[in-house]
Amino acid sequence: MRLRFLLIALLAAVAVAPAVLAGPTGAQAPAPVYIAVDGSLLLTLAEPARKVAVANPAIADVQVISPAQLLIVGKASGVTSLMIFSGKALQSYNLIVHPSSIAAAGTSATLPPPHAVLVQRGDKMAEHLFTRGPDQLWLELGQIKPETDVKK
Repeated sequence: MRLRFLLIALLAAVAVAPAVLAGPTGAQAPAPVYIAVDGSLLLTLAEPARKVAVANPAIADVQVISPAQLLIVGKASGVTSLMIFSGKALQSYNLIVHPSSIAAAGTSATLPPPHAVLVQRGDKMAEHLFTRGPDQLWLELGQIKPETDVKK
């Protein structure tokens, strides 16, 4: 009897394991969202949110305007993640907050997405963002990741 119970439990575990290990169906890479420090962005959702989570609210925070609208506010330069849970889906975003007043004045329709450049100085590494202005010249948006030691 005990052997039969163990065999059934083992078969159930083997049947469930692939689904658990595979993760959520349709999981995609997080979408990048660029926000200036002290800037904000209204995010309109296709499905009402049930729960929202921000990894580091010191970098960017979220205010729920309605179940289908979130206001994302840039607080400090850096990168953090935003997860939005709805009925059947999970949406994931990388919130990239940069110190630019130029981007705060423009919208995604007027400025192209920023271009990231890794800058290494000796044993230190930092990441800077650039975009093209209306005259197609490169504009520096600022440093988004503080200098860190280079891994050897």
